[in-house]
Amino acid sequence: DLMEGHNGDAPNGAIGDTHAIPALCVPEVTQEDGPAGVADGVSGATQLPAPVNDAATWDPSAARQYGKVLGNEEWTKGNMVVYAPTINIDRDPRWGRNFESLSEDPFLTGALGSSVIEGIQSQGPIAQVKHYAVYNVETNRNTSADDDVIDARTLHEIYLPAFYDATIKAGAGSVMCSYSSPNGTFACQNQPLLSILERRWGYKGWVGSDYGAVHQAVPAVNAGLDQEQGS
Repeated sequence: DLMEGHNGDAPNGAIGDTHAIPALCVPEVTQEDGPAGVADGVSGATQLPAPVNDAATWDPSAARQYGKVLGNEEWTKGNMVVYAPTINIDRDPRWGRNFESLSEDPFLTGALGSSVIEGIQSQGPIAQVKHYAVYNVETNRNTSADDDVIDARTLHEIYLPAFYDATIKAGAGSVMCSYSSPNGTFACQNQPLLSILERRWGYKGWVGSDYGAVHQAVPAVNAGLDQEQGS
């Protein structure tokens, strides 16, 4: 029950949840999208500015306040995990999710993403930072045709620094693995990629999948995935 998420039966308008285990006093954990405010048509919530505008301020205090508003409204709606912030690097202007990420610069993205996380988690919810990693196009996403060929130096200098800041420095409680296929292996079952996070960096939070991003359960668990969503 803890490893398998469910969608379609969650309360509070949440997109997903993990079911409670009453015998162990484990509560249900509701999870909701929200890079730019409480998502999925939930009423009575604030539509926040696109996060790319937040990054344009170059102001960590503004980013932290942004996170506080987001975290407070998610918590008030009964959501315990927030799928935010998006900190993928804006490498291609045609990427359909540039607006919900922060910038093309790893340092700026890491600094402001960390501030958003601190703001979210100060209000109660857990931030699930996304999407780990090398997720920068929508074309052929979540298929083997989306083969992101990348060398180690580019991975460590461009794509991963913001995730290090978000997880190790800012302490995001969770990470969402992506639809991408770095060097031909889906991110949620990519052992070389996930081992950087969990073994080299020593990250202690959990790794959850994007919805439908797990293609083979056993390789994913062996690689380091902790929770599958959109089973």
